[in-house]
Amino acid sequence: MLERLEVTGLGIIDEVRLDLAAGFSVLTGETGAGKSLLVESLKLLSGQRSQPDLVRSGDDRLRVEGWFVLPAGSPLATRLAELEIPWEETLVLRREVAAGGRSRCWVNDVAVGAGTLQVMAGDLMAIHGQHEQHGLAEPRNQRRLVDEYGGHQALLSAVAEAHASWREAAAELDRLQRAQAGRRDRLDALAFQIAEIDGVAPHPGEDRELDARRLVLRHAVRIGELSRSVLDRLSERESAVGDELARAEREVRQLVECGLPLEAVAERLAEAAVHVQETVREVEDATSAVQEDPAELEEAESRLHRLEQLMLKYGSPLEAVLAHRGRLGAERRELEGVEDRLDQARSACGQSLADYSTAAEALQRARVKSGRRLTREVERVLARLNMSGTRLELRWWTRADESSPLVREGQAIAFDAEGVEEGELLIAANPGEEPRPLARIASGGELSRVHLALRSVLRARRGGSGLTLLFDEVDAGLGGATAAALSRLLADLAAQDQVVVVTHLPQVAARAAAHYRVAKSLEEGRAVTRVERLDGEGRELEIARMLAGDEVGGSARAHARALLESG
Repeated sequence: MLERLEVTGLGIIDEVRLDLAAGFSVLTGETGAGKSLLVESLKLLSGQRSQPDLVRSGDDRLRVEGWFVLPAGSPLATRLAELEIPWEETLVLRREVAAGGRSRCWVNDVAVGAGTLQVMAGDLMAIHGQHEQHGLAEPRNQRRLVDEYGGHQALLSAVAEAHASWREAAAELDRLQRAQAGRRDRLDALAFQIAEIDGVAPHPGEDRELDARRLVLRHAVRIGELSRSVLDRLSERESAVGDELARAEREVRQLVECGLPLEAVAERLAEAAVHVQETVREVEDATSAVQEDPAELEEAESRLHRLEQLMLKYGSPLEAVLAHRGRLGAERRELEGVEDRLDQARSACGQSLADYSTAAEALQRARVKSGRRLTREVERVLARLNMSGTRLELRWWTRADESSPLVREGQAIAFDAEGVEEGELLIAANPGEEPRPLARIASGGELSRVHLALRSVLRARRGGSGLTLLFDEVDAGLGGATAAALSRLLADLAAQDQVVVVTHLPQVAARAAAHYRVAKSLEEGRAVTRVERLDGEGRELEIARMLAGDEVGGSARAHARALLESG
């Protein structure tokens, strides 16, 4: 239930606070007073798209804040726990829209996205207005209402899953069929590439090994000259470094015997001598096998050239060529067994289509059955709204599609993740008339009543309580006895939920438990919106104004009192 609404900087609203009661409340006021802006504020709290031009001129942002009391067992408790949002009995939704267009949202001061706000709002409130009424005329929306009424979620999920499985199977079949169509040419191309790679028979890292060997062979003469020079300096000539280090070590140890603290120096000289010996061995090992060999160099050059040609065609480094070879082999094996795979794919595709058809038929039967029950219940509610004798009918049909693989009674039909049938609500508002599409023949008043009747039936079907239901001028085009019947229906809804109605009908306003007047005035040269709760004489005057306009006389006030007493 919406306990409090605060709006700042929205259109002509500078600052408004609305404390709402449980049960049935109405908002009344002259056209342009700001009632639609209060509706817009709740749409913002429900996560709907924001527009920067809603920000009051001169303000840098607008702010809407709503305090909701959660009903016991609300499904929101789980979502709040998942989002780690603390709460007790009250949930505060807040949204700000900057003049530049940026929108930010919070739930109990925890920042959330507009999408999260939209999901949460679905368990807190429902907004019904003329936009939703016009959407009611769309066949796709009518089908969804039947599914909502019938509780077809499990059937819808089964159809959607079967459709996804069929699409996956059909895509695999199509891929294999395309592979089969070019199978021979592709096998020839694969055989050529495989033979080319296998003819060279590379192994991982071979290009790097050959490149290093080629470098050595190219510089064999230079390597020999340098190695001889190094060995000569380190160990072979009379004043070789190794000999001189050994001699120096012996002399330093003699200095130690003479009492000087040079033990560490002697150790370092000994280590240096060992390092020189190791260096000599490593140089000898590395260079002993190096000989100038033009034939080996030419062979290495030739082998590298072949490897480089492969890498130019199939990728670098050489490991990419080998990976490509693996893929070629896998593709060849698949193509060689494509006929068997095709048979399996056809079988799988056929089975998945049969599974889809079974699931869709179950959904279709449920929709037909639920559609009959729904129309009967709505007819009973319409009878309360002075549309007694109105007949509603949901007409179902399938759409032909020559390209579709799904065949019913010899005809290929379209299908999707929501089923095979399309439905349309037909109405005969008067006895003896043939039912016709709701969108074509229903007047504004009839459409309002059908919409309200549908919503009443669906709300009763849903069960639970504590939602805030906002009806924005759904009584347009109604009056007299019909308006009185409508007010009774809204009051019945308020026994289960909080009902807030924006209305111009005095009959509806008089029935409400709480009455709020929205008025526009000039303050410091600017238009501002104010909201006040009416009681007693103030409420009587407002209903009299709704009855008679600006000229409120005694008869209008007497009529207003009578409406209030009967309400």
